[in-house]
Amino acid sequence: MRDLNGYQAINEKYHLNGATILVDANRLLSYWQNGMADFAKQVPFTLNTTSGLGSLSKQFTADSVLLLNAAGALNIDAPLSDYLPEYRYATQITLRQMLHMASGIPDYTELLLVDYAKKIPNASESHLSYPLLKDLNHGDAFQKVVDLLNQHPLDFAPDEKGAYSNSNYFLLGHIIAEVAEMPLGDYLQQHFFQPLGMTKTRLGTKFSEANSYDDLDFTHGKPVALGRGDYNGGDGGVVSSLADLATWAQATLRRQVLPDSAWVEALTFTHDFYGMGWMKSKTPGWLAHNGHVFGYWAYFDVSFEKQLVHITLNNMSSGTEARKAWHREMADWLGSL
Repeated sequence: MRDLNGYQAINEKYHLNGATILVDANRLLSYWQNGMADFAKQVPFTLNTTSGLGSLSKQFTADSVLLLNAAGALNIDAPLSDYLPEYRYATQITLRQMLHMASGIPDYTELLLVDYAKKIPNASESHLSYPLLKDLNHGDAFQKVVDLLNQHPLDFAPDEKGAYSNSNYFLLGHIIAEVAEMPLGDYLQQHFFQPLGMTKTRLGTKFSEANSYDDLDFTHGKPVALGRGDYNGGDGGVVSSLADLATWAQATLRRQVLPDSAWVEALTFTHDFYGMGWMKSKTPGWLAHNGHVFGYWAYFDVSFEKQLVHITLNNMSSGTEARKAWHREMADWLGSL
């Protein structure tokens, strides 16, 4: 029997706004919840509250590509030009390299943040991301991103190294929709959320029950609401609850949903950096993916050896340093199990 007192003590120490759970393949082992999903309406944040997943969404995008690949609907070793000929470097890049963050395609969010940082000096990244993604969704977001990327060279030669770039999964989300001949959200519903009974999980930040709040900007001691936005990109648009994510975690521990060969692909790291929707955790021997969009934060850590998953959702934090300290202490505690 595992002693879970340390888990509770760390959460009580930092008191982050949101909720967190620890599960194995069959049951919920422990949980902690605190604060508000919506401060103005005084709605508490619970295990059933839906909140933005940010880049944790990439697991669903990667798995969608792997399912389509297994079905023969696309080929992850084909050049990007087979699916996105309008991108100027598409002939040099494969879908596999995009899945592994080894394509060299610049991160469109980083390119846009440079301009938005000039417009809103001294703002946090959470604060900057709201108008950035809001403006992007006014019109054809896909075309805007492709036009932007076409103005910039690759950051490095494809497969030379690994480097995180949201552009890879934003573009893959578009490819999934084109190949499947349905909106990305519909594909995710049909192949993941509905079959697993994840009834509250959706693509689109507007569906979040939790409002998001700036993690640095406070007025008269009250958090500043950033809002839910309306982002639905394959790189960060999914919302879910911890209750639903427990189901996803248990399916992951049992290696369900994907064929065995696709699981091998997903968990194989390139350049010792990125699998397909997976990174190395701060806890040695564990795998993880985190997420951040607007004021939403998500943490998803998995140990296949210990058959444990730790998941946290926050719609605000008590500041960057506190969040990092909580993450370090939690990683150390998980490593002690």
